[in-house]
Amino acid sequence: MLACCCAMFALMPGTPRAQRAEWLDARVTQASIVDTICVPGYVDRVLPSFEVQMRQKERLLKQRSIDASFASEYALDHRMPVLLGGSPNSAANLDLRRWEGRAGQRRKERLAVYLKRCVCTGDITLKDAQSAMAGDWPNRYPNLSSMTCNGY
Repeated sequence: MLACCCAMFALMPGTPRAQRAEWLDARVTQASIVDTICVPGYVDRVLPSFEVQMRQKERLLKQRSIDASFASEYALDHRMPVLLGGSPNSAANLDLRRWEGRAGQRRKERLAVYLKRCVCTGDITLKDAQSAMAGDWPNRYPNLSSMTCNGY
């Protein structure tokens, strides 16, 4: 009975999904944030080169049959942002996301930066921030300009 209830809760809309290990960088934990994501320049140090990222994006565009002339409308998205401990190199953590729109890359990056700040100030845990990003963040956080770390 308990397993059934837990399974139903996990499938409820708006409930953050469990983290997928292949999305995460094992080097980034709650204990290591002061040496990883909270260090200025961390993302620049761990991301692959621009050229490698562009090849990854081109591969995904081709896989999805998106014409290269529309490439500028899409960002190479890390499903779990590197800013929040997402793997910079795992193919499983890569996707394409439109730049614009309610679920667009611009909004996702803004939320990731905000959540990283909350993690680094100790207001929320890394796991909570990752859960927020893995869930239905576009609907859960419709107004990014009025968020607080306590009420993320």
